[in-house]
Amino acid sequence: MEAPCHLRKELSLMCNSFFVVNVLKSQKFFMNKYFLLVSILFMNFFSYSQSLLENGTWHCSLQLTQTARLPFTLQVLDSTNFDFNGRHEKMLFIINGEEKIPVHSYREQGDSIFIIPSVFQTEIKAAIKTNDYGDKYLEGIFVDYARIGNYTIPFFAHNSAMVEAPGILDDQPDFSGKWECRFSPGTADSSVAVGIFTQKNNSAHGTFLTTTGDYRYLSGSANSNILVLSAFDGAHLFLFVAQMQKDNTLKGEFWSGKHHKEEWTAKRNNNFELPASDRLTFLKDGWKSLQFSFPDADSNLVSLADEKFDHKVVLVQISGSWCPNCMDETRVLIPLYKKYHEQGLEIIMLNYERKDDWSFIQQTLKHEKEVFQIPYPILFAGLTSKSSESLPMLNKISGYPTLIIMDSEGIVRKTITGIDGPATGDLYEKWKDDLESYVEKLLQ
Repeated sequence: MEAPCHLRKELSLMCNSFFVVNVLKSQKFFMNKYFLLVSILFMNFFSYSQSLLENGTWHCSLQLTQTARLPFTLQVLDSTNFDFNGRHEKMLFIINGEEKIPVHSYREQGDSIFIIPSVFQTEIKAAIKTNDYGDKYLEGIFVDYARIGNYTIPFFAHNSAMVEAPGILDDQPDFSGKWECRFSPGTADSSVAVGIFTQKNNSAHGTFLTTTGDYRYLSGSANSNILVLSAFDGAHLFLFVAQMQKDNTLKGEFWSGKHHKEEWTAKRNNNFELPASDRLTFLKDGWKSLQFSFPDADSNLVSLADEKFDHKVVLVQISGSWCPNCMDETRVLIPLYKKYHEQGLEIIMLNYERKDDWSFIQQTLKHEKEVFQIPYPILFAGLTSKSSESLPMLNKISGYPTLIIMDSEGIVRKTITGIDGPATGDLYEKWKDDLESYVEKLLQ
Protein backbone atom coordinates (compact mmCIF):
# COMPACT_ATOMS: atom_id res chain seq x y z
CA MET A 1 0.00 0.00 0.00
CA GLU A 2 1.45 3.33 -1.05
CA ALA A 3 1.95 5.94 1.63
CA PRO A 4 0.17 9.23 1.40
CA CYS A 5 2.05 12.04 -0.37
CA HIS A 6 3.06 13.94 2.80
CA LEU A 7 4.31 10.69 4.41
CA ARG A 8 6.35 9.85 1.29
CA LYS A 9 8.06 13.25 1.64
CA GLU A 10 8.83 12.68 5.34
CA LEU A 11 10.18 9.17 4.64
CA SER A 12 12.27 10.60 1.83
CA LEU A 13 13.67 13.28 4.12
CA MET A 14 14.43 10.69 6.82
CA CYS A 15 16.29 8.49 4.32
CA ASN A 16 18.16 11.41 2.91
CA SER A 17 19.08 12.57 6.43
CA PHE A 18 20.31 9.08 7.31
CA PHE A 19 22.42 9.01 4.14
CA VAL A 20 23.85 12.49 4.75
CA VAL A 21 24.76 11.69 8.38
CA ASN A 22 26.57 8.53 7.35
CA VAL A 23 28.36 10.32 4.55
CA LEU A 24 29.42 13.08 6.92
CA LYS A 25 30.69 10.55 9.45
CA SER A 26 32.69 8.87 6.71
CA GLN A 27 34.02 12.21 5.46
CA LYS A 28 34.84 13.30 9.00
CA PHE A 29 37.09 10.27 9.40
CA PHE A 30 38.95 11.02 6.20
CA MET A 31 38.98 14.76 6.92
CA ASN A 32 40.55 14.13 10.32
CA LYS A 33 43.24 12.02 8.71
CA TYR A 34 43.68 14.65 5.97
CA PHE A 35 43.83 17.47 8.51
CA LEU A 36 46.45 15.60 10.53
CA LEU A 37 48.57 15.00 7.44
CA VAL A 38 48.32 18.63 6.35
CA SER A 39 49.18 19.79 9.87
CA ILE A 40 52.32 17.63 9.91
CA LEU A 41 53.38 18.90 6.49
CA PHE A 42 52.56 22.47 7.55
CA MET A 43 54.69 22.23 10.69
CA ASN A 44 57.53 20.57 8.82
CA PHE A 45 57.40 23.23 6.14
CA PHE A 46 57.63 26.08 8.61
CA SER A 47 60.35 24.35 10.60
CA TYR A 48 62.48 24.46 7.47
CA SER A 49 61.41 27.96 6.40
CA GLN A 50 62.42 29.92 9.48
CA SER A 51 64.27 33.14 8.76
CA LEU A 52 68.05 32.95 8.73
CA LEU A 53 68.36 36.21 10.61
CA GLU A 54 67.24 35.94 14.22
CA ASN A 55 65.54 38.87 15.92
CA GLY A 56 67.58 41.05 18.20
CA THR A 57 70.74 43.12 18.06
CA TRP A 58 73.51 42.14 15.66
CA HIS A 59 76.95 43.59 16.31
CA CYS A 60 78.49 44.28 12.92
CA SER A 61 81.86 45.44 11.66
CA LEU A 62 83.46 46.47 8.39
CA GLN A 63 87.17 45.73 8.07
CA LEU A 64 88.56 48.81 6.32
CA THR A 65 92.19 47.71 6.70
CA GLN A 66 94.02 45.03 8.66
CA THR A 67 94.01 47.32 11.71
CA ALA A 68 91.03 49.64 11.11
CA ARG A 69 87.63 48.17 11.98
CA LEU A 70 84.40 50.16 11.78
CA PRO A 71 81.66 48.88 14.15
CA PHE A 72 77.92 49.41 13.81
CA THR A 73 74.70 47.86 15.11
CA LEU A 74 71.92 46.19 13.14
CA GLN A 75 68.51 45.78 14.81
CA VAL A 76 66.26 42.98 13.52
CA LEU A 77 62.52 42.81 14.27
CA ASP A 78 59.42 41.03 12.95
CA SER A 79 57.02 43.17 10.94
CA THR A 80 53.24 42.68 10.89
CA ASN A 81 53.45 41.52 7.26
CA PHE A 82 54.03 37.95 6.09
CA ASP A 83 56.06 36.71 3.14
CA PHE A 84 54.92 34.03 0.66
CA ASN A 85 56.22 31.31 3.00
CA GLY A 86 53.95 32.52 5.78
CA ARG A 87 56.80 33.94 7.84
CA HIS A 88 56.91 37.38 9.36
CA GLU A 89 58.77 39.76 7.09
CA LYS A 90 61.81 41.29 8.72
CA MET A 91 62.33 44.93 9.63
CA LEU A 92 65.99 45.92 9.81
CA PHE A 93 67.43 49.15 11.20
CA ILE A 94 70.98 50.47 11.11
CA ILE A 95 71.74 52.18 14.42
CA ASN A 96 74.04 55.06 13.56
CA GLY A 97 74.69 56.97 16.78
CA GLU A 98 71.44 58.77 17.62
CA GLU A 99 70.05 57.90 14.19
CA LYS A 100 67.89 54.86 13.40
CA ILE A 101 67.94 54.17 9.65
CA PRO A 102 65.38 51.76 8.14
CA VAL A 103 66.92 49.22 5.75
CA HIS A 104 65.46 49.58 2.26
CA SER A 105 65.36 45.90 1.28
CA TYR A 106 66.14 42.48 2.78
CA ARG A 107 65.95 39.00 1.26
CA GLU A 108 67.24 35.47 1.85
CA GLN A 109 68.46 32.87 -0.62
CA GLY A 110 69.79 29.53 0.52
CA ASP A 111 72.16 30.14 3.42
CA SER A 112 72.77 33.77 2.42
CA ILE A 113 71.21 37.13 3.19
CA PHE A 114 71.15 40.26 1.02
CA ILE A 115 70.65 43.70 2.57
CA ILE A 116 70.18 46.89 0.57
CA PRO A 117 70.70 49.46 3.32
CA SER A 118 69.18 52.64 1.87
CA VAL A 119 68.69 54.84 -1.18
CA PHE A 120 72.42 54.58 -1.85
CA GLN A 121 73.65 52.07 -4.45
CA THR A 122 75.12 49.64 -1.91
CA GLU A 123 74.50 46.11 -0.68
CA ILE A 124 75.59 43.72 2.07
CA LYS A 125 75.94 40.08 1.03
CA ALA A 126 76.64 37.55 3.77
CA ALA A 127 76.32 33.86 4.59
CA ILE A 128 75.00 32.62 7.91
CA LYS A 129 77.50 30.37 9.67
CA THR A 130 77.82 28.53 13.00
CA ASN A 131 80.92 28.42 15.17
CA ASP A 132 82.16 25.52 17.31
CA TYR A 133 79.95 26.67 20.20
CA GLY A 134 76.76 26.65 18.14
CA ASP A 135 76.58 30.45 17.89
CA LYS A 136 75.44 31.94 14.59
CA TYR A 137 77.40 34.64 12.84
CA LEU A 138 77.47 36.40 9.46
CA GLU A 139 80.42 36.66 7.11
CA GLY A 140 80.41 38.41 3.77
CA ILE A 141 81.09 41.67 1.97
CA PHE A 142 79.81 45.22 1.68
CA VAL A 143 79.57 46.37 -1.98
CA ASP A 144 79.41 49.96 -3.25
CA TYR A 145 78.05 49.84 -6.82
CA ALA A 146 78.30 53.62 -7.25
CA ARG A 147 82.09 53.44 -7.28
CA ILE A 148 84.07 52.44 -10.33
CA GLY A 149 85.54 48.95 -10.14
CA ASN A 150 84.88 46.15 -7.68
CA TYR A 151 84.61 48.11 -4.42
CA THR A 152 84.09 45.60 -1.61
CA ILE A 153 84.87 45.56 2.12
CA PRO A 154 84.80 42.49 4.40
CA PHE A 155 81.69 42.34 6.63
CA PHE A 156 81.18 40.39 9.88
CA ALA A 157 78.34 40.21 12.41
CA HIS A 158 77.24 38.23 15.46
CA ASN A 159 74.22 38.41 17.74
CA SER A 160 75.86 37.34 20.97
CA ALA A 161 74.29 39.04 23.96
CA MET A 162 77.65 39.40 25.67
CA VAL A 163 79.69 42.29 24.34
CA GLU A 164 82.82 43.23 26.17
CA ALA A 165 82.50 46.73 27.64
CA PRO A 166 85.57 48.71 28.63
CA GLY A 167 85.96 49.55 32.28
CA ILE A 168 85.82 53.11 33.61
CA LEU A 169 89.23 54.42 34.53
CA ASP A 170 89.84 56.95 37.29
CA ASP A 171 92.26 58.94 35.15
CA GLN A 172 89.99 58.93 32.07
CA PRO A 173 90.43 62.24 30.19
CA ASP A 174 87.31 64.10 29.08
CA PHE A 175 87.05 64.68 25.33
CA SER A 176 83.86 66.77 25.61
CA GLY A 177 83.87 70.26 24.14
CA LYS A 178 84.57 72.25 20.99
CA TRP A 179 87.77 71.54 19.11
CA GLU A 180 89.64 73.37 16.34
CA CYS A 181 90.59 70.57 13.95
CA ARG A 182 92.92 70.37 10.99
CA PHE A 183 92.94 67.51 8.51
CA SER A 184 96.09 66.66 6.50
CA PRO A 185 98.06 69.26 8.45
CA GLY A 186 101.14 70.67 6.73
CA THR A 187 100.04 69.58 3.24
CA ALA A 188 98.54 71.35 0.22
CA ASP A 189 95.24 69.54 0.92
CA SER A 190 95.02 70.77 4.50
CA SER A 191 91.51 71.76 5.64
CA VAL A 192 89.88 72.94 8.86
CA ALA A 193 86.88 71.64 10.79
CA VAL A 194 85.08 72.11 14.09
CA GLY A 195 84.83 69.05 16.29
CA ILE A 196 81.95 68.94 18.76
CA PHE A 197 82.17 65.98 21.16
CA THR A 198 80.20 64.84 24.19
CA GLN A 199 81.30 62.09 26.55
CA LYS A 200 79.56 60.15 29.30
CA ASN A 201 81.77 57.63 31.06
CA ASN A 202 83.25 55.62 28.19
CA SER A 203 80.62 56.53 25.58
CA ALA A 204 81.37 59.32 23.13
CA HIS A 205 79.24 61.10 20.54
CA GLY A 206 79.69 64.07 18.27
CA THR A 207 80.35 65.32 14.76
CA PHE A 208 82.74 67.40 12.68
CA LEU A 209 81.55 70.57 10.96
CA THR A 210 83.42 71.46 7.76
CA THR A 211 83.01 74.14 5.12
CA THR A 212 81.06 71.65 2.99
CA GLY A 213 78.82 70.14 5.67
CA ASP A 214 79.10 67.92 8.71
CA TYR A 215 79.97 64.26 9.23
CA ARG A 216 76.50 63.60 10.62
CA TYR A 217 76.01 61.33 13.63
CA LEU A 218 79.22 59.90 15.05
CA SER A 219 79.38 57.60 18.06
CA GLY A 220 82.00 55.49 19.76
CA SER A 221 84.13 55.24 22.86
CA ALA A 222 86.69 57.04 25.00
CA ASN A 223 89.08 54.64 26.68
CA SER A 224 92.18 55.74 28.53
CA ASN A 225 93.54 58.47 26.24
CA ILE A 226 92.04 57.11 22.98
CA LEU A 227 88.94 58.56 21.28
CA VAL A 228 87.17 56.45 18.65
CA LEU A 229 84.21 57.80 16.66
CA SER A 230 82.56 56.20 13.64
CA ALA A 231 79.48 56.28 11.41
CA PHE A 232 77.83 53.96 8.90
CA ASP A 233 74.63 55.14 7.22
CA GLY A 234 74.36 52.41 4.61
CA ALA A 235 76.91 53.88 2.22
CA HIS A 236 79.45 56.05 4.01
CA LEU A 237 82.06 54.54 6.25
CA PHE A 238 83.72 57.08 8.55
CA LEU A 239 86.20 56.15 11.25
CA PHE A 240 88.06 58.67 13.43
CA VAL A 241 90.70 57.61 15.95
CA ALA A 242 92.74 60.06 18.05
CA GLN A 243 95.06 59.99 21.03
CA MET A 244 95.18 62.65 23.72
CA GLN A 245 98.69 64.12 23.87
CA LYS A 246 100.50 65.37 26.98
CA ASP A 247 99.64 68.97 26.05
CA ASN A 248 95.91 68.00 25.85
CA THR A 249 95.81 68.22 22.05
CA LEU A 250 94.58 65.40 19.81
CA LYS A 251 96.48 63.58 17.12
CA GLY A 252 94.90 60.84 15.05
CA GLU A 253 93.81 59.29 11.78
CA PHE A 254 90.64 59.38 9.70
CA TRP A 255 89.41 56.70 7.30
CA SER A 256 86.66 57.10 4.72
CA GLY A 257 86.00 53.58 3.52
CA LYS A 258 89.09 51.73 2.40
CA HIS A 259 90.02 54.30 -0.25
CA HIS A 260 90.91 57.34 1.86
CA LYS A 261 93.04 57.89 4.95
CA GLU A 262 94.51 61.08 6.40
CA GLU A 263 95.94 62.44 9.62
CA TRP A 264 94.16 65.01 11.77
CA THR A 265 94.96 67.11 14.79
CA ALA A 266 92.84 69.16 17.19
CA LYS A 267 93.06 71.62 20.05
CA ARG A 268 90.35 73.00 22.30
CA ASN A 269 89.01 76.34 21.08
CA ASN A 270 85.52 77.51 22.06
CA ASN A 271 85.83 80.59 19.82
CA PHE A 272 86.86 78.87 16.58
CA GLU A 273 84.53 79.41 13.59
CA LEU A 274 84.58 78.16 10.00
CA PRO A 275 84.73 80.48 6.97
CA ALA A 276 81.31 81.74 5.85
CA SER A 277 79.52 79.14 3.71
CA ASP A 278 78.23 81.79 1.26
CA ARG A 279 81.72 82.85 0.12
CA LEU A 280 83.10 79.57 -1.20
CA THR A 281 81.21 79.30 -4.51
CA PHE A 282 80.34 82.43 -6.49
CA LEU A 283 79.72 83.74 -10.00
CA LYS A 284 82.66 84.82 -12.12
CA ASP A 285 82.92 88.45 -13.20
CA GLY A 286 80.44 89.32 -15.96
CA TRP A 287 77.84 86.76 -14.91
CA LYS A 288 74.59 87.43 -13.06
CA SER A 289 72.75 84.17 -13.54
CA LEU A 290 73.10 80.47 -14.29
CA GLN A 291 72.62 78.87 -17.68
CA PHE A 292 72.19 75.14 -18.17
CA SER A 293 70.20 72.42 -19.90
CA PHE A 294 70.39 68.90 -18.46
CA PRO A 295 68.33 65.69 -18.93
CA ASP A 296 66.00 64.11 -16.42
CA ALA A 297 65.61 60.33 -15.99
CA ASP A 298 63.36 60.18 -19.08
CA SER A 299 65.96 62.02 -21.22
CA ASN A 300 63.86 65.19 -21.32
CA LEU A 301 66.02 68.31 -21.32
CA VAL A 302 65.18 70.85 -18.63
CA SER A 303 66.54 74.39 -18.83
CA LEU A 304 66.35 77.49 -16.67
CA ALA A 305 65.05 79.19 -19.81
CA ASP A 306 61.89 77.05 -19.72
CA GLU A 307 58.66 78.98 -19.28
CA LYS A 308 57.80 77.35 -15.94
CA PHE A 309 60.76 79.12 -14.32
CA ASP A 310 59.96 82.60 -15.67
CA HIS A 311 59.55 85.17 -12.91
CA LYS A 312 59.97 82.53 -10.22
CA VAL A 313 62.32 82.32 -7.26
CA VAL A 314 64.48 79.32 -8.12
CA LEU A 315 66.69 77.23 -5.85
CA VAL A 316 69.28 75.14 -7.70
CA GLN A 317 70.40 72.25 -5.51
CA ILE A 318 73.79 70.84 -6.47
CA SER A 319 73.65 67.30 -5.17
CA GLY A 320 74.55 63.64 -5.65
CA SER A 321 72.85 60.33 -4.87
CA TRP A 322 75.98 59.27 -2.94
CA CYS A 323 75.92 62.34 -0.64
CA PRO A 324 74.24 61.96 2.80
CA ASN A 325 74.42 65.71 3.52
CA CYS A 326 72.62 66.32 0.22
CA MET A 327 69.81 64.07 1.42
CA ASP A 328 69.63 66.01 4.67
CA GLU A 329 69.20 69.14 2.55
CA THR A 330 66.57 67.42 0.38
CA ARG A 331 64.55 66.65 3.51
CA VAL A 332 64.52 70.39 4.23
CA LEU A 333 63.77 71.53 0.67
CA ILE A 334 60.77 69.26 0.05
CA PRO A 335 58.53 70.83 2.76
CA LEU A 336 59.87 74.28 1.78
CA TYR A 337 58.78 73.66 -1.82
CA LYS A 338 55.34 72.42 -0.78
CA LYS A 339 54.82 75.44 1.46
CA TYR A 340 55.89 78.13 -1.01
CA HIS A 341 55.40 76.63 -4.48
CA GLU A 342 52.02 78.32 -4.96
CA GLN A 343 53.68 81.62 -4.09
CA GLY A 344 56.25 81.23 -6.87
CA LEU A 345 59.03 78.97 -5.58
CA GLU A 346 60.69 76.44 -7.89
CA ILE A 347 63.51 74.01 -7.12
CA ILE A 348 65.79 72.09 -9.49
CA MET A 349 68.13 69.35 -8.29
CA LEU A 350 71.33 68.88 -10.30
CA ASN A 351 72.81 65.46 -9.54
CA TYR A 352 76.49 64.74 -10.10
CA GLU A 353 77.44 61.07 -10.09
CA ARG A 354 80.67 59.09 -9.90
CA LYS A 355 80.22 57.08 -13.08
CA ASP A 356 78.83 57.97 -16.49
CA ASP A 357 76.55 55.02 -17.18
CA TRP A 358 73.19 56.25 -18.49
CA SER A 359 71.29 53.12 -17.43
CA PHE A 360 72.72 53.45 -13.92
CA ILE A 361 71.96 57.20 -13.90
CA GLN A 362 68.34 56.68 -14.93
CA GLN A 363 67.80 54.04 -12.27
CA THR A 364 69.46 56.22 -9.62
CA LEU A 365 67.43 59.35 -10.41
CA LYS A 366 64.13 57.45 -10.48
CA HIS A 367 64.94 55.60 -7.27
CA GLU A 368 65.90 58.79 -5.45
CA LYS A 369 62.76 60.59 -6.62
CA GLU A 370 60.57 57.67 -5.55
CA VAL A 371 62.15 57.09 -2.13
CA PHE A 372 62.07 60.75 -1.08
CA GLN A 373 58.90 61.61 -3.04
CA ILE A 374 60.67 64.62 -4.54
CA PRO A 375 58.09 66.89 -6.23
CA TYR A 376 60.56 68.93 -8.31
CA PRO A 377 62.85 68.00 -11.25
CA ILE A 378 66.02 65.92 -10.73
CA LEU A 379 68.55 66.27 -13.55
CA PHE A 380 71.81 64.55 -14.36
CA ALA A 381 74.42 67.31 -14.61
CA GLY A 382 77.54 65.19 -15.13
CA LEU A 383 80.39 63.52 -13.31
CA THR A 384 81.61 64.74 -9.95
CA SER A 385 85.12 64.89 -11.40
CA LYS A 386 83.94 67.43 -14.00
CA SER A 387 81.32 69.32 -12.01
CA SER A 388 82.87 72.77 -12.40
CA GLU A 389 83.03 72.33 -16.18
CA SER A 390 79.26 71.86 -16.38
CA LEU A 391 78.60 75.28 -14.82
CA PRO A 392 81.48 77.41 -16.19
CA MET A 393 79.99 80.66 -14.85
CA LEU A 394 80.91 79.53 -11.30
CA ASN A 395 84.40 79.83 -9.84
CA LYS A 396 84.08 76.19 -8.70
CA ILE A 397 81.79 73.78 -6.92
CA SER A 398 83.43 73.64 -3.51
CA GLY A 399 81.36 70.87 -2.00
CA TYR A 400 78.12 68.94 -1.83
CA PRO A 401 75.50 70.10 -1.30
CA THR A 402 75.67 73.62 -2.72
CA LEU A 403 72.50 75.68 -2.92
CA ILE A 404 72.25 78.52 -5.44
CA ILE A 405 69.38 80.95 -4.82
CA MET A 406 68.03 83.10 -7.66
CA ASP A 407 65.40 85.82 -7.47
CA SER A 408 62.38 86.17 -9.76
CA GLU A 409 64.52 88.06 -12.32
CA GLY A 410 66.91 85.13 -12.60
CA ILE A 411 69.74 86.88 -10.76
CA VAL A 412 71.85 84.84 -8.35
CA ARG A 413 71.41 86.38 -4.94
CA LYS A 414 73.18 83.87 -2.72
CA THR A 415 75.09 80.57 -2.69
CA ILE A 416 75.30 78.28 0.34
CA THR A 417 77.93 75.55 0.44
CA GLY A 418 77.20 72.63 2.75
CA ILE A 419 74.59 72.26 5.46
CA ASP A 420 74.59 72.14 9.22
CA GLY A 421 72.76 68.82 9.38
CA PRO A 422 70.55 67.15 12.00
CA ALA A 423 73.55 65.99 14.02
CA THR A 424 74.46 69.62 14.79
CA GLY A 425 71.30 70.19 16.83
CA ASP A 426 70.58 73.92 17.28
CA LEU A 427 72.78 74.82 14.31
CA TYR A 428 70.55 72.67 12.11
CA GLU A 429 67.41 74.46 13.29
CA LYS A 430 69.07 77.83 12.67
CA TRP A 431 70.16 76.75 9.19
CA LYS A 432 66.58 75.83 8.29
CA ASP A 433 65.12 79.02 9.77
CA ASP A 434 67.66 81.25 7.99
CA LEU A 435 66.95 79.61 4.63
CA GLU A 436 63.18 79.91 4.95
CA SER A 437 63.42 83.56 6.02
CA TYR A 438 65.59 84.37 3.01
CA VAL A 439 63.21 82.62 0.59
CA GLU A 440 60.23 84.45 2.12
CA LYS A 441 61.90 87.82 1.53
CA LEU A 442 62.55 87.00 -2.13
CA LEU A 443 58.93 85.92 -2.65
CA GLN A 444 57.51 89.16 -1.24
